[in-house]
Amino acid sequence: MKYLFASMTSTIVCILLAVVTVCSAVPAWYLNARQSFIESEASMRVGAGQVLNAKEEKVNRYLMQLKNAAVQESITSTIPYPPAVSFFKSKDWIDNSTIYDIIKLMPKGGVLHLHDGAMTSLNWTVKTLTYLPNLYTKKDNDRFSTRLFNFSVTSPGSDWDLVSDLRQKSGNVEQFDEIVEGERDLSASGFELETLFEFINHELFCRLDHASNTIKRLMDEISIKVTDPFISYPSINDVWQKFNCYFNSMFGLIHNLPNIKLYVEQALKEFYSDGVQYMEFRSGFFVDTNGTDVTESYLKILQTAVTEFKQQHSDFVGVRVIIPGTRSSSPDQMANEVSRALGFMQEFPDLVMGFDLVEQEDTNHDTLYFVDQLLKDDRSIMPYFFHAGETDWNQGVDYNLIDSVLLNASRIGHGFAAMRHPKVMEAVIARGIAIELNPISNQVLGLVNDIRNHPGSTLIGYGAPVVVSSDDPAVWFASPLSHDFYMAFMALGGLEDDLRLLKQLAINSFVYSTLTEEQKEAALQKWQTRWNAFIDDVIAKYSLQ
Repeated sequence: MKYLFASMTSTIVCILLAVVTVCSAVPAWYLNARQSFIESEASMRVGAGQVLNAKEEKVNRYLMQLKNAAVQESITSTIPYPPAVSFFKSKDWIDNSTIYDIIKLMPKGGVLHLHDGAMTSLNWTVKTLTYLPNLYTKKDNDRFSTRLFNFSVTSPGSDWDLVSDLRQKSGNVEQFDEIVEGERDLSASGFELETLFEFINHELFCRLDHASNTIKRLMDEISIKVTDPFISYPSINDVWQKFNCYFNSMFGLIHNLPNIKLYVEQALKEFYSDGVQYMEFRSGFFVDTNGTDVTESYLKILQTAVTEFKQQHSDFVGVRVIIPGTRSSSPDQMANEVSRALGFMQEFPDLVMGFDLVEQEDTNHDTLYFVDQLLKDDRSIMPYFFHAGETDWNQGVDYNLIDSVLLNASRIGHGFAAMRHPKVMEAVIARGIAIELNPISNQVLGLVNDIRNHPGSTLIGYGAPVVVSSDDPAVWFASPLSHDFYMAFMALGGLEDDLRLLKQLAINSFVYSTLTEEQKEAALQKWQTRWNAFIDDVIAKYSLQ
C-alpha cells in the first residue's frame, strides 16, 4: 500500500513538473499578448466600466468567493449547477443560498419587461381573490383541464361549483390551496446541500393529490410548474399551451375592476419589497368578465394606485404601461388596436408609452404581416417595444428582429435569436436598442435548458445594451426580479463577472427606460441612495472586513 501511495505521489510530482516545464517554455511575449487579449475582451463586457469603491469591493470579494465556490462545487462533484437545471427543480436550492439572499437585498432598479396578468404572486391571488364571495369554478374541457373562474351572484351553470363549497368539502383547506413553493427552510429540515438534488430528483416535491380527488390544489393547477418538465411538456408548443391556460384561469379572477385594483396594489408592494423601484409592464386592453371594455377605467385605477404608492414610498419612481396588440389578430383588428393604443397614449401621456405585439411568435402572424397598420406616411406611428426573436428557429420567424429594427423599436423583448443576425446586432449596439433578457422565462418556456447557453451571455460579452426582466414571474413562482438577477449573475455573466455586472444591469434599467433624461437622473439618485444602504447592510450582515 505504501509502495502504491509512493508511486502515485511520484506520478503526480512528475505531472506537476511537466506542467511547470511547459508553462516556463511559453515565450514571455506570448503570455503578455495573451493577457492583453483577455483584458481587452473583458473591457467590452457589460459592467466593465464600473469602478467600485472600498465598501463595494468588500461586498464584491465576498460575493465572488460564494460564486467561485458554487462553480467549483459543480465542477468537482455531481451536484448540478442551478442554472443548468430546470428552475422548477433548482428554485429551492437557489432560495437557500447566500448569493440569492444578497441579490434579494439588492436594489435592482426597474423591471422593463413584465405582463400585468402574471406579475402578482399566485400565492397572494389564491389566498386572497379565491376567498372572495360568489366565486364559481369549473374545469375546461381542454388538454390541461384548465380551471376557470367566474364571480356571479347566481350559478353560471350546472357544471360550475362554488369555490367556497369545494374548499369546505376538501377537509383540508391548506392542502386545497397549497403548492410547495420552496419557502421552507431546507437546512432546518436536515437536508445537507449535497443531498438536495437527490431530494429533488426523487420527487419528494411531487404533488399530493387530495384523497377525494375532487380538486387538486388551486395553485398547483393554475401554475405551469411541474416536477417533470421534459415529460409534461415534450415540445415548446406543449408548454405554451399550458402557459396560455394560466391566463385563462386568471381572467375570471382579476378581470373586474375591484379585483384588479387589489391585484395591482399587491404587485407594487411585492416588486418594491424585492428591490424594484420602477416598473414598465405590458398591459392589454382590459375587458371584464361581462365582455365590457373598461380599459380607460383600469388605467385610471392603475394611475391612482401608483400615485398613492409613491406617496407612501418616496423612493419609488413610478409605473409606465406598454399596450400590446395580439399577433393572432387580423389586419383590421390590428388597425383598431393600434388606433386605440395611440388614443390612450394621448389620454394618459405620463402612463402609456407605446405599443407591442404579443403571443407565441412561432404559431402566429409575424410582424411583417402588420406593417401597413404599424406605419403611417412611411413612419412608425408611435414608440414600439416588440417581442421579437423569442424562438429557436433561424431565418424564419426570427426575421421579426429585422422588422423591429426597421420599425425603430425602442427596445426588443427577449431577442433570443438576435445573435444569429449580425446586422441586427450592429443596429442594436449602434442605436442603443436594449434587449430585454428574461432568462427564466426562456428556460421554462422551452427555448434553453441550461441558462449558461442563453444568448444573453454573448450579448453581455459584447457589451450590448441589455436589461434583465422577469416576464411572467407568477406563472412559475419566481420572485418579482431577484431570481432572474441571480441567473444573470450566475449564468449569463462569466466566471469573472462580478458586482459590477449587477450594478450595471440595475443602472441600465433606468438608462433604457421610457423616462425623460431629467427623470432618469432623478431615478438614479433614488436608486444610488438605496444602493449605498444595501452595501452597508451586506457588510454588517455578513461581518465583512
